[in-house]
Amino acid sequence: MKQLIIIPFILLTLVSAICQEKAPQNSLASIQYSVTTEINYADNKNMAQTLDVYIPKNKKNEKLPVIVNIHGESILWGNGDKMWGGDTPFLSYLLDGNYACVKINYRLSSESKWPAQLKDCKAAIRWIKGNSERFGFDKNKIAVQGELAGGHLALMLGLTSNEKTMEGDIGNYLNEDSKINCVVSGFAPSNLEELGGKEVEALLGGKIDDLLKKAQEASPINWVSNETQLPIYLYQGNAEKKVPMDQTNLFFNLLKDAKFENIYYQKITNGSKRNLQRDLKANKSVSSTIEDFYKKYLLKKEIEIEISELSVESALVRGQRR
Repeated sequence: MKQLIIIPFILLTLVSAICQEKAPQNSLASIQYSVTTEINYADNKNMAQTLDVYIPKNKKNEKLPVIVNIHGESILWGNGDKMWGGDTPFLSYLLDGNYACVKINYRLSSESKWPAQLKDCKAAIRWIKGNSERFGFDKNKIAVQGELAGGHLALMLGLTSNEKTMEGDIGNYLNEDSKINCVVSGFAPSNLEELGGKEVEALLGGKIDDLLKKAQEASPINWVSNETQLPIYLYQGNAEKKVPMDQTNLFFNLLKDAKFENIYYQKITNGSKRNLQRDLKANKSVSSTIEDFYKKYLLKKEIEIEISELSVESALVRGQRR
């Protein structure tokens, strides 16, 4: 476990540029926060089961709501690390001292098969709750966000909170639950049986036809229930090749049919994970909506969340590489 005090550094990604438009020119670059890295939430030495904790120095309250990020990269459930992309995506959340942030790793499909990934994430949430006094977390206000595989796991966390068979027995905080308050999910698979492909088979550990029940168990669409109501913000684009937009369309319609009350769906014309990162205007719009979403459901601010039509510049779509 490593603890560092972070002092100013240069920010280079779109997220930082977006946030700088809202704040004084150098405010993000001057944020001071502490970060404790490589904490093992499973009580073992597996680096795949670690997390990093970020606490702003200008804390607004003794107990802070927590925003948890689950990574998701080009090979669904098969590659990536909590450190990919650096610290920048969280700096905007730390800016005003309203949130603590946690980034988690989970066992990839090359190491362990489903439902190991979900049980790791649940263990990480229990660890956060079990260490609320140590780090000043508000254990009753936890949001989880992710894209692609990370978005899938965020949805599964939110929708299986009442399912004991999916909880697992990892770590030292089995007296805690893994319930969360809201989810932000981008470009996420929701129906693994329909999605198919080598990455899904690698996650399941075999052909879908042979593991149909397992594929259904790993699909968020099969966990939609009025009993697991929670706020969800979805965003998806019709240019995302890894996860077709039909996956999110179906999932959102199921949420509506189940009478979910606080659900939002941002459809992005020409959008994919990669070209959304490259389009400053579209990225700013999604980031601003996410910020409002957290203000409403973590900080309990009385604000309206507006979902408007959004598109990515066609030139960026033509120039993207997968």
